[in-house]
This record gives sequence, C-alpha cells and structure tokens, in this order.
Amino acid sequence: MRPTVSIVIPLYYAESLCPRLLEALETLAQANQETFNTEIVFVDDGSKDRTFELIRHIQPHSFQYRAIRLARNFKSYIAILAGIHYATGDYITFLPQDLQEPPALVYELYQELQTGYDVAWAVRRSRGDSLWDRLTSNLFHRLMHRIWPEWPKTGADMFMITRPVAKVLQGMQEKNSHITGQILWSGFRQTRIFYNRQKRKTGKSGWKFWSKVELAVSVITQFSYLPIRACTALGMSLAVLGFTYGIVVFIARLTHSIPVQGWSALMIVLLLMGGFQLIFLGIIGEYLWRTFDEVRKRPVYIVMEEVIVES
Repeated sequence: MRPTVSIVIPLYYAESLCPRLLEALETLAQANQETFNTEIVFVDDGSKDRTFELIRHIQPHSFQYRAIRLARNFKSYIAILAGIHYATGDYITFLPQDLQEPPALVYELYQELQTGYDVAWAVRRSRGDSLWDRLTSNLFHRLMHRIWPEWPKTGADMFMITRPVAKVLQGMQEKNSHITGQILWSGFRQTRIFYNRQKRKTGKSGWKFWSKVELAVSVITQFSYLPIRACTALGMSLAVLGFTYGIVVFIARLTHSIPVQGWSALMIVLLLMGGFQLIFLGIIGEYLWRTFDEVRKRPVYIVMEEVIVES
C-alpha cells in the first residue's frame, strides 16, 4: 500500500494565485501517483477575499484535499501547525502559496526520508528575491545560526516530517514560537537537501522587515536565555565599573583633588545607566509577556469552517 504525503499550504489573500497553485499541485500529484498518494491541506489564514470560496469549489483529479478556514489571521507559523493537526498522511510537508519553493522538492524530501531520517530540510542555496529581502533574510538566519548552530545559515523554510514528529509538534501548542526552532529542538534524526529558491512571479511578499524583527524576538525569547544572560553580564560589568569609579572618587575626595565642575559627566553617567535599565526592563518584559500569553491557555487557533473532499 502506498504511503500518503500531506502537503500543508497556508493561504493569505491568495485569490489571484489559486489557478497557478492548483495547476502545480495537479502536476505534482500526477507525477508521483505511483510513489505516494497526495493529500493537500489548505489553510486559509483569515483572508478577506474569495480565497476560501475558490478552494471550497475545486474539483481535483489526482489528490484528495482538506480545507480549513481560520477565524482570523493567526500568522503563517500557526497556520502550518493547524494544517499539521488536520493532515492524515504518513509524511507531512508544506508549500508556500507563491511557489517560490519548487513543488518538485516534495519528492526529493520524501526520498530523503526513506533513508531512515525523521526530518528532511530543504536548505536554500540561493534565492531570487530583491536585494533588500536577501539582506534582511540573511541577517535573520545568520543571527539565528549564531544563537543556534543547528539553524541553517541561509534558512530552511521547507521541510518534511514523519507522523511521530508531527505528534510532538501538535503537543507543544506554543503561540509565540517558530516551527523551525520547534523541530530542531525536538531532536529526531534530521538531514538536509539544497535548492535554489525561485523568483516570485506574481504578487508581493507580505513578509516585511518588522515581521522578521518580531519573529526574531519570538524565536530568541522562546528558545534562548541569551538576552537575559547578556543583561546579567552587562549589569555585573557596569556594577564593577561603578564600584571602581566610586573608589577613585573617594580617594580623590580625600586628597582634595575633585574640582567643582562635573555636572556634564554626572549627566552622561545617569543617562547611560537609565538607558541600560530601560533596555533590561524591556527584555525582561518580552519574556514576561510571552509567559503571560501562554498561561492564559487561549486556543492557538480557531477554525471557522472545514471542507473535506476525497478524490
């Protein structure tokens, strides 16, 4: 009996992309029908256009599909988790709606898992994006790699996992996290393949600079104590410097070598210390806010509609 590969596709304002996307999925399913059955899990992440209506009425020939509509935009990471929850395949992967990751990677990742691995990553060798997108993306992934050496330097946004890994991800139920970090953290036997990311043919990316900054903050605070430890180290260094300077001032006072002037130096010290304290409080606040968000136990996502169609 052939295994089933579930392909999760998060959708957000994808009305204009649907025809090309569905054509590519039919081609992919037909090309691999002798190797595995294909299940597509569409996740409409709160689109306000006709995306879900188009998906609801498609008539696939080579694959079965499920479509769920989230009550609002929960962001792509949560949409992928929702798709993994609804997927029924033995292997689970995902594709972006713009198809910048070649659909042929699904077969390559599947073949890689047949060699005994639980997770297969598709690591970008190059990308056909704008210079600004390349710079910001490289900055993000290199920062993650410095903090977490297992994180690929060029990014690995596409993967395929086995059913046991999917069960672990479903059990995490974390809101302010990132699926790449969760899979790396979980361990399992992992491998990589390399590919060239294609240039976007239609539309514009919704993945803006500040979205990457927000994601970086979430990943760092979710998987690393480095900011807190950096604050501790810097605070101790400043305390030592302050103590040393205090001794110098005390000795100078005893020797009557302190001039009346000193207001500017005092203000600089106060402003620097005040600035550092606000930064430290901000970092601590990021951890506290995420802790508060998790302990409220609100659902990670809310499904408004569900459609199941079997070929």
